[in-house]
Formats: sequence, C-alpha cells, structure tokens
Amino acid sequence: MNAPPRAPWPPRLRAKRLRLRAIRPADSPPRWLADAERALSAQGDCSLPDRLGAGDRGYWIALPHAESDDVVGALAARLDHHDLIWTWLAVGALWRLRGIAAAAVPLVERAARRQDARRARVLVPGSNGVAFYFWLRLGYRPLPVAPWPREGSGAWMVRDLL
Repeated sequence: MNAPPRAPWPPRLRAKRLRLRAIRPADSPPRWLADAERALSAQGDCSLPDRLGAGDRGYWIALPHAESDDVVGALAARLDHHDLIWTWLAVGALWRLRGIAAAAVPLVERAARRQDARRARVLVPGSNGVAFYFWLRLGYRPLPVAPWPREGSGAWMVRDLL
C-alpha cells in the first residue's frame, strides 16, 4: 500500500518573533556560519551543506524587525515516516541566548505536523550538555536505549507532536 504524497515543505514559516526562509543552493552563507560549523564539527556533527546534500530541508532564521535580510541562524531537518528528525541547528554567536532557536523549533514542528509527523527526535552529542539542556527545556525527553539505528554517538531525545 502506497502512502499518500506529502505536501511540500513550505518555502517560508513565520511567527511574531522570527521568519524562516528555505535555503536555496544559490544563497551565500552568512559570515557566522563557518564558526558555527567548526564548533559543531568538533562535536562530530556534519556541516549544513552536507545535511542539505543528504536531502534534509534547511531554513535560514531571520528576525522580522530587521532592516535587512540578515540571517541570524540556520536549521535542517527531515521527515522519516512519521518522525521529524532534527539534523542541524545553530544561531550566530551574536544572537545566542535570546530564544531564537527555541522560537524556530515549534515553527518547523508545526509544518512537520501538517505533513503527518507524529513525533520529533534529535540525536544530541554526548559532549554537548548545553544542547541536551536546550532540547530538554523544549519538552524533549531522553531515551535510555535508541530504537533507531545509531548515526553517531550521543543521546536520542524525542517529543510527541500534538
């Protein structure tokens, strides 16, 4: 039995606090991205271009009140059956600790829910306690044993999408 085709990911997601715009191949990366990728690669994560090349959906994060289209963050995720899988999330150093990433997560979760995702999951590197706490604050719970294949070392965290 074939599953019905999914609706495409929306090109833009908006909220009061921020805007998400789909990453296009022609987009030039923001200056802060190289620093974020170095920090994430030290923890074993792959780069944002690698995630996009693997078929993940990527979004630039921008503030709605900014005078220009300055990008303050980026994310990547994919759908796997009825799961939203977070694969990349970073905010530029100048914009951290302002709740920007925490505001972006529910926007993507709602878009995934419209595509029949029932839960979201993320693999948090064991060396990144800040990320573990970030996902915990958003309602994700750690799983003692991952029911999915290992994609790296760390802890799987999951949250049901209501």
